[in-house]
Amino acid sequence: MNPMSVDLYQSATDPAKFLALPTGTDPAELMGPMTFDQDYAQVVRYREAFEFDPTEAYAGVNAAKIAADILTVKWAIYRRDEA
Repeated sequence: MNPMSVDLYQSATDPAKFLALPTGTDPAELMGPMTFDQDYAQVVRYREAFEFDPTEAYAGVNAAKIAADILTVKWAIYRRDEA
């Protein structure tokens, strides 16, 4: 799978929760993430235009699931667990 450019946002109420979106997507226009978890109602930008490679290992996250979610529903919510 090819790398993808994503913007990463962190929950303002739970710093272990993150939202990944295709670069340039406005999180305020999405209802899906907060429908599943109210901690995503308020997010702050964590990284902009991050080159996310689903084949890489990222500590505490399932990169393949994040990529699959972005490709299917155009966003991914995840919790970064300490390894």
